[in-house]
Amino acid sequence: MSDIINSNKNIALDITKLSDHDLICKIGRALAVPDRLKILLLLNRRAMNLLEISRELDLPVSSVYNHTKALEEAQLIFVNYQPGPKGHTKMCSKMFSSLKIDMFTPDWVLEETQKTVQHELPIGLFSECSVSAPCGMASSEAIIEHVDDPRIFFSASRTKAELLWFSTGYVSYNFPNLYPERDFSEVEFSFEICSETVYYREKWPSDITILINAKEVLTYTSPGDFGGRRGKYSPAYWNINSTQFGLLKTVTVNRRGVYLDGVLQHAQLSFDDLKIGADACIRLTFLIKEDARYHGGINLFGKGFGDYPQAIVMSLK
Repeated sequence: MSDIINSNKNIALDITKLSDHDLICKIGRALAVPDRLKILLLLNRRAMNLLEISRELDLPVSSVYNHTKALEEAQLIFVNYQPGPKGHTKMCSKMFSSLKIDMFTPDWVLEETQKTVQHELPIGLFSECSVSAPCGMASSEAIIEHVDDPRIFFSASRTKAELLWFSTGYVSYNFPNLYPERDFSEVEFSFEICSETVYYREKWPSDITILINAKEVLTYTSPGDFGGRRGKYSPAYWNINSTQFGLLKTVTVNRRGVYLDGVLQHAQLSFDDLKIGADACIRLTFLIKEDARYHGGINLFGKGFGDYPQAIVMSLK
């Protein structure tokens, strides 16, 4: 967030920047609940823990937990854990002093938007893979062939996959580069993803490394493998005790650096380093390294599984 928040904790977002859109949406959803506004007012005074907020607002601690989680995801508050008499205490503090969203859209932005090229690939259309068990794939109708047998990833049935999972290894997708003559300056990939374990476990971190054109872009630490309720698009046959949904993540690389969900991660690599333009395809790779700190596997979701009706979407601008 360092590029959109200054030393005075003033957040500045711009609707004309595609990299800001996801965070703007998260902030809008977070501020749509009156109790969350009351929490922000409380945190103007001082940092508070969940129990203190609960007492001040006469709200159940469970409700305060959900509200603060939404505010944290929108990056409106900062949460850390401090030692307490009965374990660790979740402390909340404000992360900003003011918020500005620029809504002006000049003509040149509309023209640039029209130049955006978008492609979507089903998750079963990977071009290369090397995975280890536990692993498997599932379509909207049934589990595909044999679970925990990496050889099924080379089966023609993989094209029907709407969910795939593995412990270590990688899968790579080749997106068509149909306009090599265009002067693009940004590439963005969005996908639904989570960790992988037996059944599901919401606290099961996994380091998932993203590569574009063989360049290591970033490592995203997925917080867990999600279940407990059926994914919005998960088929009825799928066991409710298994992984049900993931998180929608967006990785953007432009000339300013690398972004995750609209937040700058680093500026050590930029769009020009990816060498997009010369080759016939643009390669996206999901990798679980054998020496990852959090070795928690991966689930990738297509249109027929999870909470979002999309596969893997690439946008070039």
